[in-house]
Amino acid sequence: MKLLDFNDFVNEARSAADFNPKLDKAADIVASFVNKKTGLDFKKFPFTVFYTIDGITTEGVMYYSNKSDAAFRVTGPQAGVPGLIGALEYSLDHGAGKVDFSISSENFPIVALLNEFVLMVNDRTYVDAASAVTESLELVEESSKYNFSSKEMKEIQSMMDSGTPATQIAEQLGIPYRAIVKLKRNMAASENPGSAEKENEMTLNDKVKYFDETMEDIYQISRRVAAGAFNSLFISGRAGTGKTYNVERAMKDEGLVDEDDYIIVSGAVSPIMMYKKMYQYRNKTLIFDDCDSVFRDENGRNMLKAALDTKKIRKISWLKKSSIVFDPKDVENDPSEEFNLLEQGLVPAYFEFAGRVIFISNLKKDVADPDGAIRSRSILIDVDPDDATLMERMKILLPFLEPRELALKDKEEIFEFMKEAKDISMRTFVKAAGFKLAGLSNWKRMASRYL
Repeated sequence: MKLLDFNDFVNEARSAADFNPKLDKAADIVASFVNKKTGLDFKKFPFTVFYTIDGITTEGVMYYSNKSDAAFRVTGPQAGVPGLIGALEYSLDHGAGKVDFSISSENFPIVALLNEFVLMVNDRTYVDAASAVTESLELVEESSKYNFSSKEMKEIQSMMDSGTPATQIAEQLGIPYRAIVKLKRNMAASENPGSAEKENEMTLNDKVKYFDETMEDIYQISRRVAAGAFNSLFISGRAGTGKTYNVERAMKDEGLVDEDDYIIVSGAVSPIMMYKKMYQYRNKTLIFDDCDSVFRDENGRNMLKAALDTKKIRKISWLKKSSIVFDPKDVENDPSEEFNLLEQGLVPAYFEFAGRVIFISNLKKDVADPDGAIRSRSILIDVDPDDATLMERMKILLPFLEPRELALKDKEEIFEFMKEAKDISMRTFVKAAGFKLAGLSNWKRMASRYL
């Protein structure tokens, strides 16, 4: 599979519904000039960015510096103002939620102001100087409507093209700076999600909803299996998502007693031991959790197929020689001998099975059931959320995640740590919470290394 490089990714992202190709092209020209003059290596964010400043929302193309926290945005045109670009906005720290300065003009195109913008990016003192020559608020509106003659327009355009600062031009020609450049400073800016981001958020919400419904289905069907409505349930998929928790909750809520009405067999188990447990709980409910090793053995796989079948009474057999298996025919005329063998822990080589089986696997369904034999016999639920879906659901469940005694603010701190965890799962969260609850001051380091 060919991996996308950054430029390929940008080109793909440009197909978003709110993408403005004309503004995008003009912005690239601006960015090329700014990068050449500042050396800050600004990279384009591929989606249209909408900012609300002073109650006005504008679209724009955002560029983030590869060498600092700086960013600038090339906005679309404002109502009533001609041209493809409305303003250039600059933030020294793009995460601060403010625009340090923006420049625009009602008389000159933005491309004519590029040198002015670069001066301000490269020299913060120049921003102060430009701000100092701006008229008082009472005169701002009047000065911005200054009527230029054709001669003045050409002269100013020529001086700006040669890189002369607009402050110097204003002083030399006796023209208000504000008539050439509209400078605004230190404006609060709130980012509004574009259509691509909204669509992605809706998709994530749908995934979380689907995941929630899957977990609820596991709980509800597990209860019905325990009650005898179904013979079996096979649950496959990603570890640490809550599969086992919901099955155990279903057993308790159904009123079953552990190791009496049902049993949970966890971890590596040999096919012969699985067979023995099936005999011991032949009329009850067996839960095999993370016992994927049985899939590597043909006998274990065949035995599991038989147990998961839809027949009310299923015949289970073990025909290979084993020290813990006896042939019922050898003792059919000697009940006392059969009793003694059973007391010694031996099991018959075949028996009728009327129990229920819930098998929980961390394998993907196509790995656990490559030939479809399991799904043809049993209810199969596959749980495979991506990291974003799992994290979003974890955020919703924070107040209810173990350990319950841990304060919510501490859980929120662990949640933030989980974003960088090697293994994103409910189990990792609980184990990291255990480090914190134990009072280990270096819990983050330990969790990063050992979980």
